[in-house]
Amino acid sequence: MANLDPLFFPKSIAVIGASDRPLTIGHRIVSNLLQKGFVGRVTPVNPKGTSILGLRSAPSILDVDGEVDLAHVIVKNSLVPQVLHQCADKGVKVCIVNTSGFKEMGPDGARAERKLVDLARERGLRLFGPNCQGVMNTDPAVKLYSNFTFADMWPGHISMVCQGGGVAEVINNYFGMHRVGTRMYASNGNACDISIPEILQYYGDDDQCHAIVLHVESFADPAQFLELVRPVAAKKPILALKSGTTPEGARAVSSHTGGLMAADTVTDVIFDRCNILRFGSLAELCEAAEAFATQPIPRGNRLGMVTNAGSPAIIVTDEAVGAGLAVPDLAEESKGALRKELQAIASIANPIDMMATASGPEFSVSLRTLLDDPNMDAAVVCFMTPFFVDTLSIADAIVEQAKRTDKTLIAVAMTNPEGKPEWREAVDRVRGAGVPVYYFPASAARVLYHMDRFRRLRERPEAAPPDLRVDTRRAADILDRATPGPEGFIPPEDVSDLLAAYEIPAALEGRGESWDEIKEAAARVGYPVVLKAEAPTLIHKTEANAVALNITGEAQLRAAHDRLLASLGESHELSFLVQKYHARGVEVILGGVAAPDLGSMVMFGLGGVHVELFKDVLFGLAPLSSPEAETLIDGITAAPLLSGYRGAPPVDRTALVDLLLRVSRLLADHPRIWELDLNPVMLFPEGTRPAVVDARVKLGPPRGKAAGDGSARP
Repeated sequence: MANLDPLFFPKSIAVIGASDRPLTIGHRIVSNLLQKGFVGRVTPVNPKGTSILGLRSAPSILDVDGEVDLAHVIVKNSLVPQVLHQCADKGVKVCIVNTSGFKEMGPDGARAERKLVDLARERGLRLFGPNCQGVMNTDPAVKLYSNFTFADMWPGHISMVCQGGGVAEVINNYFGMHRVGTRMYASNGNACDISIPEILQYYGDDDQCHAIVLHVESFADPAQFLELVRPVAAKKPILALKSGTTPEGARAVSSHTGGLMAADTVTDVIFDRCNILRFGSLAELCEAAEAFATQPIPRGNRLGMVTNAGSPAIIVTDEAVGAGLAVPDLAEESKGALRKELQAIASIANPIDMMATASGPEFSVSLRTLLDDPNMDAAVVCFMTPFFVDTLSIADAIVEQAKRTDKTLIAVAMTNPEGKPEWREAVDRVRGAGVPVYYFPASAARVLYHMDRFRRLRERPEAAPPDLRVDTRRAADILDRATPGPEGFIPPEDVSDLLAAYEIPAALEGRGESWDEIKEAAARVGYPVVLKAEAPTLIHKTEANAVALNITGEAQLRAAHDRLLASLGESHELSFLVQKYHARGVEVILGGVAAPDLGSMVMFGLGGVHVELFKDVLFGLAPLSSPEAETLIDGITAAPLLSGYRGAPPVDRTALVDLLLRVSRLLADHPRIWELDLNPVMLFPEGTRPAVVDARVKLGPPRGKAAGDGSARP
């Protein structure tokens, strides 16, 4: 791992392009460094040699006294290469290039940016940016605010890395306004050299960083991200927000699987594989980060509450239960203890409602009893601040119980901290004890939901993809000999052979072009059968009315054949597929789609003709392990249909897991497969193998290494 100490713990900083004009980036950076108390030496660099904020400026970086660890570069983009050469001559270790006008401006800017990278690598210089804000570090050993923004920073244990400067400032301002403690901050813009994975690795090795906030707009190297970041997420929570869309979303697709792969599916899969907790809401991410940085992860999903106002606790209860958390009853011994200590008007239940007159002693006994209750994994303490109650005694009671418990504790302070000095002091005391404080009751419930979501991520079993009995060479030969049609799909008979090479079970079938061949195929398969018209230009057979179901005899088969030939024969060069008809079974879809620079994605979900309507599908990165296959199966909304619904027998889950593993292995082994559709796949009760009823495979140009060869899989 690269040493980023010169970036986050510099002893000396030069600001190249510093200015005595207040409304400039160069002036603001110098001002921030001085105002926030940077421990090291700051030298403005300006060719005019003026004094800036009381500091004598140097005409160039080469004229700065002593060594320079970190340099800000704020000059015209065409002058950046010259300045970087001078920085290298000076021995500067890292340059933060705040200047814009590079990759974000288009192809010409991208070429100029690549030249910066080549220059830096040749000269042994590390680059942060360009088109970026900078870094911060609240550690008292450095007090670094090497940035041109205005946020307040309070020392704490949340470290941030944000690709987008605007999002970074929203997050940083939220923490500053709410006095939430942060550790380190980085907004690296175009990230041409020092990458987000590198920064995450650095945070992962920092003992004072307890939780990481991540914002990304794109993945420069998805496989590298997986390799470097997954070990970091195993050490400390990473809470992530992804904005923008991926190129995969704009790629033309012609299969069910390709069409169901949303623009951000790759992000979901990468984050899921890394055990990174993804958020759709920036507000919820910020709220959750405070709790992740200060509180232990709950051991379970059981929540207890203490309050001096009943309605806020009801809001917490409703939100928690709606999110899948449990609000169990108190243990009988807990109820007995509370009856002895609380007023008769108090509600001895969960929530424990002590009424508005409750002060420190009541809060102390109630919270202690709740935290000691064996039925509870986490607690929320809600308190309002009426004028007739000693609010500071409530705060002290919360602090006292926070110090003695190892359970998760979250506070809701329904007060205006600026209304009375003691109200501000109460909130500060609670937060200072490491208890996160929220204003809205629902926020506490959502935070605990996200913490429980993270617990379940961490508790998922780990396993390697299993060895399977497959014929890789035979499959490769089939793909080599196959002649794709106009849209890239290979002939149906080659698809059948390909599935057989991986022992992927298909419905019993036969093929023919003439009526005699079709009749003989039906006799071999055995009635009832399905008759399907096939042609390279027939992509979606159901929509084309190219399928006849539940044919029970030869006369019915002939009628179906003649109908399909009459309706489709003039526009398509037809052949026919005869399959065994399966009247009962749960219809699912399995598929795959290429994920450039990452490997292949495997899809599972509810199948059939309505697959695009319901879009009840999930994706994983091929090849899957058995636990990952189980997660896909359990994650779809229609999962109850698979375990037996309204008296129906459950499907053979072992056979379904095996099928998912084989499909994912096929995709990982053969990167030329760009799209794969198995829809529908019929699932049956235990003891009966699944049956692939319809299958299509689309080939693309050869890709780089797939995840299945070990190059991208951590």
